[in-house]
Amino acid sequence: MKKLLGSMLLGLQLCNSAVQAQEIKPHGLTPNKRQVDWYNQEIIVFFHFGLNTFEEFVNEGDGKASTALFNPTALDCGQWASTLKAAGITNGILTAKHADGFCLWPSAYTDYSLKNSPWKNGKGDVIREFTEAFSRQGLKSSIYLGPHDRHEHLHPEYSIEKYKQYYANQLGELMGNYGPIWETWWDGAGADELTTPVYSHWAATVRKLQPNCVIFGTKNSYRFADVRWVGNESGNAGDPCWSTIDSLSIRDESAHIKQLNEGQLGGDAYIPAETDVSIRPSWFYHQEEDKLVKTTKELWDIYCSSVGRNSVLLLNLPPDRRGQLSPIDSTNIVRLRQGLDETFAHNLLAGANIKAKNPRSEKYTAQHLTDGSKETFYASNEGSTTDEITFQMGEKKAFDCLMIQEVIELGHRTTGWEVDYSQDGKRWNTIKETKGKQSIGHKWIVRFSPVEAKYVRLRITKGVAPAALHTFGVYKQSQIFK
Repeated sequence: MKKLLGSMLLGLQLCNSAVQAQEIKPHGLTPNKRQVDWYNQEIIVFFHFGLNTFEEFVNEGDGKASTALFNPTALDCGQWASTLKAAGITNGILTAKHADGFCLWPSAYTDYSLKNSPWKNGKGDVIREFTEAFSRQGLKSSIYLGPHDRHEHLHPEYSIEKYKQYYANQLGELMGNYGPIWETWWDGAGADELTTPVYSHWAATVRKLQPNCVIFGTKNSYRFADVRWVGNESGNAGDPCWSTIDSLSIRDESAHIKQLNEGQLGGDAYIPAETDVSIRPSWFYHQEEDKLVKTTKELWDIYCSSVGRNSVLLLNLPPDRRGQLSPIDSTNIVRLRQGLDETFAHNLLAGANIKAKNPRSEKYTAQHLTDGSKETFYASNEGSTTDEITFQMGEKKAFDCLMIQEVIELGHRTTGWEVDYSQDGKRWNTIKETKGKQSIGHKWIVRFSPVEAKYVRLRITKGVAPAALHTFGVYKQSQIFK
């Protein structure tokens, strides 16, 4: 535990310099620099690609399929990268090895890899093409190396100790030979036998070769993780969704789904939730699902229940048998970005007359809530854990969405908040969807039926420390999402 807390303190020292310079004391655990950068990504793309892509109706291979199946006809990782750039997404995670154990690079430690694939006569390397294509377009490359390996389990001499070293060797190949790797993903599915010492060995490999790499962990790897599983694969973070959890209590994930989903205020580790979901019913591409791709409206719903709930959205876009992203998937994710830009381009509270009940000082004036800068923020007076900030707009405006952001480098502080609106500043109506809201974190979004008002009031009803807020705004949702 002392080591864990020490790493948290080190992370605090590495945080945003603009926040470091402030005299406001952080409350509780705070994110390290890797976690701050991760939060700022907001959306990351998953690429599930491998033998399963070339098998009918298979998403979890048994490790027995022939390596001859893998033979994309027109692999184009540059097309993947171009799609992400058009969608305003800067990071992609590729399944270098899924549960079937097949490796998308010519690993020196197994024959169950591209070395025995007809693609490029066994001389190909998908990881190389992926990382180089993303680097050329200024994007981040990340790797999923599945801890569970059904092919290795087929070997008569299999043991956890042997597999620990086998996996570490492959981790070393990926972390050491392909340039910067921004996130590594340890899926817990099927990996129940793997213990904390195993993950400790693997975490040491990551930290040695890629010290800035975010570790997604599950089960016995939580004490080494930067981010956690959200507890489902449907795109829904909890309400509330705290960035802290009680890491020592989460061993059997099925018994702690609620805590994975909602976090634990005051928990012993700062490990925020990453919300994974596929744009299709399956994780790997299957042509028969082309008519079942999530619409842009559905993606907006998921964005609001993930990014809009203090999480990061990990959205799966599976390449097809050509080795390219489907035009349906690509179009919908690009339109999501268009809708996001249209929705949040104009904070309707910008230019409003703002009055706070318990302001800290001019340095942390409430005007910072609408200035659009990440370098400034509003803070409540020391000793005040409640507050009211009233916005008087010049004219009545219609809106159906709000967004609020906390200064995460200063820890979870506000634990209760609601929003009201008024025509005259005297008679107030509470937006019912905000009643009883608790967490804020990096970003919280609430949607509701359209209202018209000249006044908006943010009420901080409860806190464990004075409020520290980057942004508060009301918006009109883009027609793309209707």
